[in-house]
Amino acid sequence: MKIGIPDLRKRETIKMVILGAVTLLAIAVLTRFIGGGIRDGRVTAVSVPVVSGLTVRDAIALSTQYLENACEPSGHFTYLVNIQATNLQPRYNVIRHAGTMYALAMCNSFKPDKNAVEALARAGGFLRKNHIGPDLASKQKEKTLVVWSTRVGTKATPEASSGASGLGLVALVGLKQLQPESVPTDDLQALGRFLLFLQKSDGSFYSKYVAQENGKSDAWDSLYYPGEDALGLLSLYELDHSKEWFTAAEKALLYLAKSREGVANVPADCWALIATAKLLALADQNGIPVAREPLVRHATQICELILSQQINHAPQANLNGGFDPGGRTAPTATRLEGLLASLEFLPKEQKNLRARIEKAVHPGIMFLIQSQIRTGPYAGGICRVTNGIKITSTDGRIQPDPRASEIRIDYVQRHRRGEVALGRVPQAIGRKLLGRQPARAGQCDETS
Repeated sequence: MKIGIPDLRKRETIKMVILGAVTLLAIAVLTRFIGGGIRDGRVTAVSVPVVSGLTVRDAIALSTQYLENACEPSGHFTYLVNIQATNLQPRYNVIRHAGTMYALAMCNSFKPDKNAVEALARAGGFLRKNHIGPDLASKQKEKTLVVWSTRVGTKATPEASSGASGLGLVALVGLKQLQPESVPTDDLQALGRFLLFLQKSDGSFYSKYVAQENGKSDAWDSLYYPGEDALGLLSLYELDHSKEWFTAAEKALLYLAKSREGVANVPADCWALIATAKLLALADQNGIPVAREPLVRHATQICELILSQQINHAPQANLNGGFDPGGRTAPTATRLEGLLASLEFLPKEQKNLRARIEKAVHPGIMFLIQSQIRTGPYAGGICRVTNGIKITSTDGRIQPDPRASEIRIDYVQRHRRGEVALGRVPQAIGRKLLGRQPARAGQCDETS
């Protein structure tokens, strides 16, 4: 039976957030645990981070259906809802649209799901029709396509981010792998050329582009775009095996590693960890020599930083296991997805770090699962802030977060991606965490 989502197109006072695949990732890890309870439509926080495999599987199914039903017949996603607030007008975010497509592709790799594939195809059609087009200002001889931030034809001088084309590539390659006739290969290669156009000689990227002469800009720098771009290029390499995509992705990740070497407070760059896992897996599968050591050092830096941020002894018990003092779910979901990706390639010699990552996953999962709505029209959604958390205002009063009840599309899709990211975890660890045989190393990655 499908989960009904209210028709938000006719209710502008309700804001829908697509909750991320990352949250689902965390839920999947919970299949290892036993116990846990449900109250008032949500899993309650418990002192011991355990939950039954049945509860986990149910949570995964709920979030998958939520994403499927949030994809309208046009392929547009119901972007954001706030089940308590009114008069919210979200601007559609094409990067999160692509990220949700990425999650839907992962759904099918984890468990064949016709509805997920159909939703992915609708979303892919919407993306290609409304946001992908040529760069009329380009002087490049070869065909180049761009994922524009606004709908094609609505702005005289459109703008684009590298991250949108990076995740757009990931999403559309995932669709093509499931439906080979859905996207022409030369269109995907044209998107790849745009990323090469934005890449600098040192491996970094211009974050923004305006369709005019000298339109490349790095006035604003994004933390996540480089990892997303590298992942997109690697997905394209996996499709056509053209070495230029692989080389560009490795160059991008090595730039991040070099620029952060020796830095005490590196960013919690989950996309760099996910892209590194994919790059090293593809290198091993295809016998490609890579500079593994600096990439592993960089990943170690990020993992150590993430682990240091986890909350374990908070006065508000529902904060424990999370990574944000305000109780937000997205930071926890993204960090868990990155940590799980790192388990695919961190050397066995780093036993202590690997053990601490495994240990951190357990309370992190409980933190996320307590935020999932279990019943009613929004079942499967993941709220912006975990259940029951209150914030302190500047005058010292304790009050609810007015945005706590938001459900945004990227919250759910991050959750869902997290589940499939378990396929990246080595076999023994996967069995330990899930209580079942995970997918082959790299198998789930193929449609991410």
